[in-house]
Amino acid sequence: MRPARARLSSAERRLFLLLGAPGLGLSLSLTVISTYLPVLARGFTGSRAGIGALVGGEGLVALLVPLWIGGLSDRVDTRFGRRVPFLMATAPVAAVALALIPLARSLPVMAVEVFFFYAAYFTYLAPYRALYADLVPLSLSGRAQGIQGIFSQVGLGSALVGGGLLLELWRPLPYLVAAAALLLGTVLLVLGLRGTEGPPAVPQRGSRSSAAEVWALLRDHRAIRALMIANALLSLTLGGMKAFVVLWLTEGLGKSMKFIAGAMTVVAVGALLGALVSGQLADRHGAARVLARTLVVFGLGLVLPAFSSSTLLLGAELPLIAFCGGAASTLPYATVMQRMPARSHGAAAGLFDVSGGVGTLLGPALTGAAIDLLRPLFASTQGYAAMWLVLSASTLASVAMLRRARSG
Repeated sequence: MRPARARLSSAERRLFLLLGAPGLGLSLSLTVISTYLPVLARGFTGSRAGIGALVGGEGLVALLVPLWIGGLSDRVDTRFGRRVPFLMATAPVAAVALALIPLARSLPVMAVEVFFFYAAYFTYLAPYRALYADLVPLSLSGRAQGIQGIFSQVGLGSALVGGGLLLELWRPLPYLVAAAALLLGTVLLVLGLRGTEGPPAVPQRGSRSSAAEVWALLRDHRAIRALMIANALLSLTLGGMKAFVVLWLTEGLGKSMKFIAGAMTVVAVGALLGALVSGQLADRHGAARVLARTLVVFGLGLVLPAFSSSTLLLGAELPLIAFCGGAASTLPYATVMQRMPARSHGAAAGLFDVSGGVGTLLGPALTGAAIDLLRPLFASTQGYAAMWLVLSASTLASVAMLRRARSG
């Protein structure tokens, strides 16, 4: 156990609230796409694996964009700072693409719009993450990520609870709300950080590229390697879950959208509490330790839905799983912040997004393939119960990598 300040100063609370504000729009927009895009895509294709690949395109873009953008944001400098110009340029692009997705008249058109959203999203994300490493003391990284996690969980919960209801009222509505939230959060952050200076830009070091910076991080830092693998495995879990949880409930268990909204309310409240409590515990006990113990409970809990359709049993387990899921979404970057070199905040943030992209790319595709392949064994849920075996296995595997990082 290590000492942690009980209270944040007013300046720290203001900074953490400003940094967290875009998290609501980012989470809301990404969750609307990953959760309800499959519902829209079902109008164009019946292939679960195909739907998983469309949603998993997030991971493909995440493999290409953050490495370059994160390292670039370490080296450029403007009158707006290093990170903020990326946010100002990409938030409007992401918002427009998001608003157009539900208006698509064919699967190829939808795929193009989704690609542009993901390209803007990941150009935004790595510099945004790097702001935390630039401005937040390591001793407060858990609570900073906890506050950001609260914003993210509010966005997640709003999408899960209200998204389906808004979708029934008017298909574009949840996408328009998400676009507006992203723009508003970005404006608040940009205006609030005026005059706030982070560390100076990293000077150019010969002809070393962003990719070379990332390779140096992986080569020279064993703990970072392990953390990135753990993040990829955890992103596999979360990506696969978000892609198919609504279809599991509607087609697998035959639940209505109103039932889903009620269940997602429980998930949202539990996840919000998980984000809040885990951030405080991370500053006291260490982010990696708290995350690893939480993921053990999370991974074991994900086994139950594979073998039970009982509303009573699943409902009893749901609050605990939601709490652990909130912590699992909040703490991974806090663990990386503890290990990243001071001169490579952007490169490390980009690498974090790439590792998440690997998992997000594989998660929906592997989960969708498992549903299709194991459908005969899980016929009562049309194969959807098989998804929980994949998600449990990837979660528990991430724990082993976290323990390796702690010993590295």
